[in-house]
Amino acid sequence: MVELPLHNLNYHETRHNINHDTEENVERPAENTPLLHRFPQTIPERNTRTTVIVSLLLIILISGVIIGIYLLVLQNDSENVLPPVEMPLQLVSRSQWDPSNSSQSALRSFPYRLRAVTVVHTDTKQCSSTETCTNLLQDMQNNATEANSTLRYNFLISSNGQTYEGLGWLKCLPETQRNTPSGLLLAFIGNFTEIPPTRSQLQEAKNFFATSVSQQYLHPTYRIYGKNTKETPVPLIKTLKTFPQWSN
Repeated sequence: MVELPLHNLNYHETRHNINHDTEENVERPAENTPLLHRFPQTIPERNTRTTVIVSLLLIILISGVIIGIYLLVLQNDSENVLPPVEMPLQLVSRSQWDPSNSSQSALRSFPYRLRAVTVVHTDTKQCSSTETCTNLLQDMQNNATEANSTLRYNFLISSNGQTYEGLGWLKCLPETQRNTPSGLLLAFIGNFTEIPPTRSQLQEAKNFFATSVSQQYLHPTYRIYGKNTKETPVPLIKTLKTFPQWSN
């Protein structure tokens, strides 16, 4: 038997021990290493919370779009119901054209927020200035046969687009309520059995309706009615039928 030198023996044993330790380190897992490190960690609660938040944001977004569309539809409908006020009402008060300020003690009071406006024509000549209209209204007032000898109209509109106060928004003659819907009596100054009202008159009428609603004298769902005098003012009635509030 061949004996190995001592230094070779020590080298062999040392190498054997190193290889043995290496194999143990490779084959035997560390006992203090947690098993969770070998698998991806899942957090179901966080995923559920994220899903809920995203769903709520989508619901809010969709609701905002729906509300926006609804408000746009309402705006379009309101433009069809209430005509826009393009110009302020050109109102001439009763005291401006009637210095006598005729007594109106026999007049009755209107209820709050009327739902009807009856439109007629005065069946007189037209007027197109404050001076000529004042003279015309004073003549009509002097020839009035209604209660207390006053004009029966609540307001009158001239050819140049001015609104003249008659009985005003809050008063009416008892006789005017028997054959017409309870509401304001609006007169177009002139005779319209053959000719239509002027563009200024129509625009002022729209301004009058809008102002009456905004001041809460008229209900937003008010209706417009026509009434015959001696002859039917066909051109006037035909024009009024273009208003969305016209009632057949």
